[in-house]
Amino acid sequence: MSATQITRASLVLLILLGGVTLGEPQYKRAPNKSPCPDTRPWTGRYRNYVYGFSIVIPRGLRGYWNSGRCGPDEKYGCVCLGDHGRFIPLSNDAHIEAFVGYQMEPGWSLRDHERQAISFLTDDKNNERVNVVRSQRFRLGSLHARRFEAQYVKDRKPMLTDHIIALHDGVAYELILVTSEQRYAADRRQFEKLIATWRLTPRV
Repeated sequence: MSATQITRASLVLLILLGGVTLGEPQYKRAPNKSPCPDTRPWTGRYRNYVYGFSIVIPRGLRGYWNSGRCGPDEKYGCVCLGDHGRFIPLSNDAHIEAFVGYQMEPGWSLRDHERQAISFLTDDKNNERVNVVRSQRFRLGSLHARRFEAQYVKDRKPMLTDHIIALHDGVAYELILVTSEQRYAADRRQFEKLIATWRLTPRV
Protein backbone atom coordinates (compact mmCIF):
# COMPACT_ATOMS: atom_id res chain seq x y z
CA MET A 1 0.00 0.00 0.00
CA SER A 2 1.44 3.42 -0.98
CA ALA A 3 1.87 6.33 1.37
CA THR A 4 -0.89 8.17 -0.49
CA GLN A 5 -3.25 5.27 0.05
CA ILE A 6 -2.39 5.10 3.75
CA THR A 7 -3.04 8.79 4.32
CA ARG A 8 -6.33 8.42 2.53
CA ALA A 9 -7.39 5.23 4.37
CA SER A 10 -10.06 6.92 6.46
CA LEU A 11 -11.64 8.46 3.35
CA VAL A 12 -11.70 5.13 1.54
CA LEU A 13 -13.17 3.44 4.61
CA LEU A 14 -15.98 5.99 4.76
CA ILE A 15 -16.71 5.50 1.07
CA LEU A 16 -16.75 1.73 1.44
CA LEU A 17 -19.00 1.91 4.48
CA GLY A 18 -21.28 4.19 2.52
CA GLY A 19 -21.49 1.53 -0.19
CA VAL A 20 -22.42 -1.09 2.39
CA THR A 21 -25.12 1.13 3.87
CA LEU A 22 -26.62 1.80 0.48
CA GLY A 23 -26.54 -1.89 -0.34
CA GLU A 24 -25.32 -1.25 -3.87
CA PRO A 25 -22.18 -3.33 -4.34
CA GLN A 26 -20.77 -3.76 -7.83
CA TYR A 27 -21.07 -7.44 -8.76
CA LYS A 28 -18.93 -9.37 -11.17
CA ARG A 29 -20.93 -12.48 -12.05
CA ALA A 30 -19.39 -15.93 -12.01
CA PRO A 31 -20.57 -17.28 -15.42
CA ASN A 32 -17.95 -15.34 -17.40
CA LYS A 33 -15.26 -16.85 -15.14
CA SER A 34 -13.17 -13.65 -15.36
CA PRO A 35 -10.85 -12.88 -12.47
CA CYS A 36 -11.94 -10.28 -9.95
CA PRO A 37 -10.80 -6.81 -11.07
CA ASP A 38 -8.49 -6.47 -8.07
CA THR A 39 -6.45 -9.50 -9.16
CA ARG A 40 -5.32 -8.45 -12.63
CA PRO A 41 -3.46 -5.50 -14.17
CA TRP A 42 -4.94 -3.10 -16.71
CA THR A 43 -3.21 -1.79 -19.85
CA GLY A 44 -4.40 0.72 -22.42
CA ARG A 45 -7.68 2.53 -21.84
CA TYR A 46 -9.33 2.28 -18.45
CA ARG A 47 -12.86 3.59 -17.99
CA ASN A 48 -14.63 4.12 -14.68
CA TYR A 49 -18.37 3.82 -15.31
CA VAL A 50 -19.49 4.71 -11.77
CA TYR A 51 -17.67 8.03 -11.41
CA GLY A 52 -17.49 8.86 -15.11
CA PHE A 53 -13.93 9.27 -16.36
CA SER A 54 -11.37 7.47 -18.47
CA ILE A 55 -7.59 7.48 -18.88
CA VAL A 56 -5.10 5.66 -21.07
CA ILE A 57 -2.36 3.95 -19.08
CA PRO A 58 0.95 4.82 -20.83
CA ARG A 59 2.51 2.15 -23.00
CA GLY A 60 4.69 -0.26 -21.05
CA LEU A 61 2.97 0.47 -17.72
CA ARG A 62 0.22 -1.38 -15.86
CA GLY A 63 -2.59 -0.10 -13.69
CA TYR A 64 -3.82 -1.94 -10.61
CA TRP A 65 -7.00 -1.85 -8.53
CA ASN A 66 -6.96 1.24 -6.27
CA SER A 67 -9.78 0.39 -3.84
CA GLY A 68 -10.73 -2.04 -1.08
CA ARG A 69 -10.22 -5.68 -2.01
CA CYS A 70 -13.03 -7.66 -3.63
CA GLY A 71 -14.49 -10.60 -1.74
CA PRO A 72 -15.41 -14.14 -2.90
CA ASP A 73 -19.09 -14.91 -3.33
CA GLU A 74 -20.61 -18.33 -4.12
CA LYS A 75 -23.35 -16.87 -6.31
CA TYR A 76 -21.59 -14.02 -8.10
CA GLY A 77 -17.97 -15.14 -8.09
CA CYS A 78 -16.75 -11.97 -6.41
CA VAL A 79 -18.24 -8.80 -4.97
CA CYS A 80 -16.58 -5.38 -5.21
CA LEU A 81 -17.88 -2.43 -3.21
CA GLY A 82 -16.38 0.26 -5.41
CA ASP A 83 -13.85 1.03 -8.14
CA HIS A 84 -11.96 4.20 -7.18
CA GLY A 85 -9.33 4.28 -9.91
CA ARG A 86 -5.96 2.78 -10.74
CA PHE A 87 -2.50 2.63 -9.13
CA ILE A 88 0.35 2.64 -11.67
CA PRO A 89 3.81 1.69 -10.33
CA LEU A 90 6.83 3.39 -11.94
CA SER A 91 9.52 1.99 -9.62
CA ASN A 92 9.84 0.76 -6.04
CA ASP A 93 9.28 4.27 -4.69
CA ALA A 94 7.48 6.05 -7.54
CA HIS A 95 3.94 5.76 -8.88
CA ILE A 96 1.04 7.49 -10.59
CA GLU A 97 -2.32 7.30 -8.92
CA ALA A 98 -5.78 7.96 -10.40
CA PHE A 99 -8.19 8.25 -7.48
CA VAL A 100 -11.85 9.27 -7.55
CA GLY A 101 -14.70 9.40 -5.06
CA TYR A 102 -17.71 11.38 -3.96
CA GLN A 103 -16.91 14.67 -2.24
CA MET A 104 -16.94 14.16 1.50
CA GLU A 105 -17.47 17.90 2.01
CA PRO A 106 -19.93 19.04 -0.72
CA GLY A 107 -19.36 22.74 0.01
CA TRP A 108 -15.60 22.59 -0.40
CA SER A 109 -13.84 24.47 -3.19
CA LEU A 110 -10.84 23.29 -5.19
CA ARG A 111 -8.66 25.32 -2.83
CA ASP A 112 -10.13 23.48 0.16
CA HIS A 113 -9.35 20.10 -1.41
CA GLU A 114 -5.85 21.27 -2.25
CA ARG A 115 -5.25 22.40 1.34
CA GLN A 116 -6.46 19.02 2.61
CA ALA A 117 -4.10 17.15 0.28
CA ILE A 118 -1.18 19.30 1.45
CA SER A 119 -2.25 18.69 5.05
CA PHE A 120 -2.10 14.92 4.43
CA LEU A 121 1.53 15.36 3.35
CA THR A 122 2.53 17.55 6.29
CA ASP A 123 0.71 15.39 8.85
CA ASP A 124 2.44 12.22 7.67
CA LYS A 125 5.15 11.58 10.29
CA ASN A 126 7.30 9.88 7.64
CA ASN A 127 7.62 13.17 5.73
CA GLU A 128 9.95 16.01 6.70
CA ARG A 129 10.37 19.56 5.40
CA VAL A 130 7.26 19.64 3.20
CA ASN A 131 7.47 22.63 0.86
CA VAL A 132 4.86 23.56 -1.76
CA VAL A 133 6.90 24.85 -4.70
CA ARG A 134 4.05 25.48 -7.14
CA SER A 135 0.27 25.90 -6.92
CA GLN A 136 -1.85 27.01 -9.84
CA ARG A 137 -5.09 26.76 -11.75
CA PHE A 138 -5.20 23.93 -14.24
CA ARG A 139 -7.45 22.26 -16.80
CA LEU A 140 -8.09 18.54 -16.51
CA GLY A 141 -9.90 17.62 -19.71
CA SER A 142 -12.96 19.88 -19.74
CA LEU A 143 -12.83 20.63 -16.00
CA HIS A 144 -11.35 23.48 -13.97
CA ALA A 145 -8.77 22.04 -11.59
CA ARG A 146 -5.93 22.87 -9.19
CA ARG A 147 -2.40 21.53 -9.56
CA PHE A 148 0.35 21.75 -6.98
CA GLU A 149 3.86 20.39 -6.54
CA ALA A 150 5.35 19.71 -3.12
CA GLN A 151 8.89 18.70 -2.20
CA TYR A 152 9.68 16.81 0.98
CA VAL A 153 12.12 14.34 2.50
CA LYS A 154 11.01 10.78 3.22
CA ASP A 155 13.37 8.23 4.74
CA ARG A 156 16.22 10.67 4.06
CA LYS A 157 15.36 10.75 0.36
CA PRO A 158 14.21 13.92 -1.47
CA MET A 159 10.74 13.25 -2.89
CA LEU A 160 8.21 15.19 -4.95
CA THR A 161 4.44 15.00 -5.34
CA ASP A 162 2.67 16.47 -8.39
CA HIS A 163 -1.05 16.53 -7.57
CA ILE A 164 -4.11 17.51 -9.67
CA ILE A 165 -7.62 17.88 -8.24
CA ALA A 166 -10.85 18.52 -10.18
CA LEU A 167 -14.49 18.60 -9.05
CA HIS A 168 -17.65 17.84 -11.00
CA ASP A 169 -21.21 17.01 -9.99
CA GLY A 170 -20.31 15.96 -6.43
CA VAL A 171 -17.26 13.91 -7.45
CA ALA A 172 -13.58 14.64 -6.74
CA TYR A 173 -11.10 13.47 -9.40
CA GLU A 174 -7.40 13.25 -8.55
CA LEU A 175 -4.27 12.42 -10.53
CA ILE A 176 -1.11 12.14 -8.43
CA LEU A 177 2.54 11.54 -9.26
CA VAL A 178 4.79 10.53 -6.37
CA THR A 179 8.46 10.15 -7.21
CA SER A 180 12.00 11.02 -6.18
CA GLU A 181 13.44 14.35 -7.25
CA GLN A 182 16.06 12.41 -9.22
CA ARG A 183 13.40 10.60 -11.28
CA TYR A 184 10.97 13.49 -11.60
CA ALA A 185 11.87 14.64 -15.14
CA ALA A 186 11.41 11.15 -16.62
CA ASP A 187 8.37 10.24 -14.53
CA ARG A 188 6.69 13.56 -15.26
CA ARG A 189 6.74 12.71 -18.98
CA GLN A 190 4.68 9.59 -18.24
CA PHE A 191 2.40 11.62 -16.00
CA GLU A 192 1.81 14.22 -18.72
CA LYS A 193 0.97 11.46 -21.21
CA LEU A 194 -1.69 10.14 -18.85
CA ILE A 195 -3.07 13.63 -18.10
CA ALA A 196 -3.51 14.27 -21.83
CA THR A 197 -5.78 11.21 -22.14
CA TRP A 198 -8.05 12.02 -19.15
CA ARG A 199 -11.68 12.39 -20.23
CA LEU A 200 -14.95 13.02 -18.43
CA THR A 201 -17.41 10.32 -19.54
CA PRO A 202 -21.10 9.52 -18.89
CA ARG A 203 -21.77 7.85 -15.55
CA VAL A 204 -23.76 4.62 -15.51
